[in-house]
Amino acid sequence: MRILKFGGSSVGTPERISSVIDILKEYQAEGKRYAVVFSAFQGVTDVLISISNKAVARDDSYLDDLEQLEKTHYNAVEYLVSENLKETSKKNVRDLLEELKEIVHGIYLVKELTLRSLDYIMSFGERLSCNIISNGMNSRRLESEYLDSRLLIKADESFGNAKVKFEITNKNIQAYFSQHNKIQVITGFIASTEKNETVTLGRGGSDYTASIFGAALNAEVIEIWTDVDGILTADPRKVADAFSLPAVTYEEAMELSHFGAKVIHPPTMKPALDKKIKIRIKNTFNPQHKGTLITHRNDTSQFNVKGISSIDDITLLRITGSGMVGVVGIASRIFGALAKDKINVILITQASSEHSVCLAILPQFGQLSKNLIEEEFKWEIRDGMIDEVAVEPDMSIIAVVGEDMRHTPGISGKVFQSLGKNGINIIAIAQGSSELNISLVIEKKYLKKALNVLHNSLFLSKQKTLNLFLLGPGMVGSAFLKLIIERSNYVAEHVHANIKIVGLLNRQKMIFNETGFDLNNWKEVLQNSKLESNIEKFIDRMKEKNLPNSILVDCTANDSVVKHYTKILSSSISIVTPNKIANTQSYEQFVLLRETAGKHNVQFRYGTNVGSALPFINTLKDIISSGDQVTKIEGVFSGTLSFIFNTLKEKDNFSEAVKIAKEKGYTEPDPRDDLKGLDMARKLLILIRESGIPFELKNIEIEKLISPEAENAKSLEDFFNKLKNDDHRIIEMKRNAAEKSCVLCYIAKYEKGNAKLSIQEIDRNHPFFNLTNSENIVAFTTKNYRRNPLIIRGQGAGADFTAVGILSDILRISNYLG
Repeated sequence: MRILKFGGSSVGTPERISSVIDILKEYQAEGKRYAVVFSAFQGVTDVLISISNKAVARDDSYLDDLEQLEKTHYNAVEYLVSENLKETSKKNVRDLLEELKEIVHGIYLVKELTLRSLDYIMSFGERLSCNIISNGMNSRRLESEYLDSRLLIKADESFGNAKVKFEITNKNIQAYFSQHNKIQVITGFIASTEKNETVTLGRGGSDYTASIFGAALNAEVIEIWTDVDGILTADPRKVADAFSLPAVTYEEAMELSHFGAKVIHPPTMKPALDKKIKIRIKNTFNPQHKGTLITHRNDTSQFNVKGISSIDDITLLRITGSGMVGVVGIASRIFGALAKDKINVILITQASSEHSVCLAILPQFGQLSKNLIEEEFKWEIRDGMIDEVAVEPDMSIIAVVGEDMRHTPGISGKVFQSLGKNGINIIAIAQGSSELNISLVIEKKYLKKALNVLHNSLFLSKQKTLNLFLLGPGMVGSAFLKLIIERSNYVAEHVHANIKIVGLLNRQKMIFNETGFDLNNWKEVLQNSKLESNIEKFIDRMKEKNLPNSILVDCTANDSVVKHYTKILSSSISIVTPNKIANTQSYEQFVLLRETAGKHNVQFRYGTNVGSALPFINTLKDIISSGDQVTKIEGVFSGTLSFIFNTLKEKDNFSEAVKIAKEKGYTEPDPRDDLKGLDMARKLLILIRESGIPFELKNIEIEKLISPEAENAKSLEDFFNKLKNDDHRIIEMKRNAAEKSCVLCYIAKYEKGNAKLSIQEIDRNHPFFNLTNSENIVAFTTKNYRRNPLIIRGQGAGADFTAVGILSDILRISNYLG
């Protein structure tokens, strides 16, 4: 024998009820013996309560509600019941509705609504639905009988939430089923007293009915059919990646239910728990899914944590004071004061010093609780032994639940670390000695983000989601988006990260999509956006979304975004950028950005600032973090200038080498931007600062490559004409170098507090001598590498290479997030 229960959402429309009957027919075809409990049709119980309240208030619109209720049930009869049973079914419905109308009219006349009357009125929902469904099943050749559970379930007179008398109830159920072999269609939610007065079983009453019958009949399993695929790892309305668990224990299910999981209600499980009867949660709308099995013990789960649940809105009370230390009975007095007004404490945590106690309660009781506690401790407050009670509204509780957490070191650490790295502060913590549940109090505004962060960390650690906001999808930004498409499978399989672009901004438009854009048509989507480009509004929207693992990718080339970096980092959003401006402003600003990132547990990554995808900066960071000390930095950090001077080895004049570089696309649209040397100086400055040395851009000496006349030329054509006048000087330097078997190289150098960019003669023994094309190179001389500098050399220019460097920085952040 198994007991099936279908809730209101499963019987919300005649079409849904027909689908339920299909499920029952399939069970019968498989030879399964069962009884089935039904709730009222979806929304009917609420309508009955509303009708009662309107009637007692003499609101005549209750008659319209009764008329609509009548239509709902007659429509169900028309749809579900065959012609030969239709009149009988309609008569049953008519008789019940007439009785309901008389009772409600009586309430209207006497203007009194007792809990006894309300229970009786609410009972009509299940009595109507089960009458109709039983006839519908018989119409489909499922031999069934309507069973009014009030005949068998006996309870006390606690109207609204009656307590079942199990001894007599179990005997009644066992005796009845021994004499009835047809499928029993049982009314959920209702019972009766020994005086045969109707009572209801409170919240989750239909589940409770199923549990009562299951326990009495020693059922092999109780199936609760609802509208989700079992018990999920988290609320899918808040966590899109939530998935159903194959099995949980009774204790885990009760913990999850207590903290907001709506699939089951804890007290309804007790009869089944006492008999160790399995409960399976199934989905009416996806009957092939196995759902979740609730059992005494589960050794097959691959997860130490079974679920993350929440109570979305609570108020925190803080009671502090030196007069609490070592004083017996403080907690008892607090609970006693609140109990006087039946205020339930959801969570309590106390410091081991006994100096403070935190309580979580429902928000509507916040001020009242404060007043009650302060009244209880008024003399201690007067004498300064206890402070006034602090009330902190707009809080949420998150519960991380799993019976195996007690046997698994590191779960708490993973929880705290993942929240900390996403800028979510834990205000209070509570954990029972069983270690079944870790409860955290956080600010309500971070609830959705926190749930997603924890779910990602605890359940999807093999597939972390990174939410990227990209500014400036120009040459570099477009190359980066193309690279994500090309490498998404590799990143998912080998790095276990899922990169989503959730925000885009160019000079004209901006757009957002929390589920991520299809990067094959991002240009079209961005172009068709109705949102005009506005960096301040973009940043505000990004902060408002408060997505977990958020990263801003700044591919712009100016300071319009840079000035917001501190604010962005302070919002617990990491930054990845090839833009050098932030790192080459004042040294104080350089330090501030790093301090801000550290304070808010986020990352500021800019590995492409020097050397594009080459690991210049990251290698230097490793050198410094090992305790080594840099004594000299030499390098060629400009792909453009590297190309020009490497071309000069074969060409006879400087202007021709510059022209070739421009034609091949190595220079900026105006080559003077490269030839000023300022970009290369900025890169040297970054490396100097990364070495731990305070330094400013103005302290770097830059040897001019072109004359003032060429630099100030009015047009590009005029520039190239005047550049020819500089050929004589450069060619003379080349000739002098050649006589010494040397070549010319434009080198950035820092040593002993001095920094300079200059044309140097280098011979074959110099590590830069064999540079080709647009290669970049750096040589770090340190205390450890004092005889043979550490050299990194490779392709250091181009949008595609920069895109690779950006992706590397993003994956480093992914590793940091754990």
